[in-house]
Amino acid sequence: MTKKSFSASKHKRILTELLIEIAKHLNGKVAFKGGTAAMMFYNLPRMSLDLDFDLLEKLSEEEIDVLKIILRKRGMVKEFRDKRFTLFFLLDYEINFPNIKLEFNKRIWENNSYRTVWLLGVEIKIADEKTMFSNKLVALNQRRILASRDLFDVHYFLKLGYPLNEKLILERTGETLAEYLDRTKHFIIKSYNSKNILQRLGEILDEKQKIWAKERLLSETVAELDNLREKIKKG
Repeated sequence: MTKKSFSASKHKRILTELLIEIAKHLNGKVAFKGGTAAMMFYNLPRMSLDLDFDLLEKLSEEEIDVLKIILRKRGMVKEFRDKRFTLFFLLDYEINFPNIKLEFNKRIWENNSYRTVWLLGVEIKIADEKTMFSNKLVALNQRRILASRDLFDVHYFLKLGYPLNEKLILERTGETLAEYLDRTKHFIIKSYNSKNILQRLGEILDEKQKIWAKERLLSETVAELDNLREKIKKG
């Protein structure tokens, strides 16, 4: 078995178990966000491999040790970094399965907002719809390496008509929503093409989705951005 043919159901189970344990031990101090949160709670139709959180309060050394214990119960912590803005873990839980990256963002934007959900009897704070979509839109052209999964996710949220948090966009980019949408459209057209559209995306889509993404993801996302821009113009 190769990593490309790993069991998605098992990987999801491991992600869910880790999420529940982290939420139990750090209740109120972390908020779940990112692709896996979107997959679990907003029906994002793709696989997601990692766990991302916002730190709402600084963690003590004892709480960081608890995180290490939670992870070591399921495998080997191959890497740990406590950086200025990020607490990072890399978990290897089984041979031929993808490693799980766990990132805890220390930098909290003032206009992020969260809501509470329940999963298997455990209370979990997650990024709300506006925050999820807005941060995905910002990530689209702020990563050092292109990640087409951002394009896929933005397309999904656009098609569903998810709202954007204009104050959060302004806070993170210094631009109005209209300005940022224009710049994002040009960035997409300049950066993506049929040769790189599956970069860091193909391995988390099924075969039908890959065909669609290669043929239509780019053009449909640009069209949806144009539609949103027109709605903003009309007020």
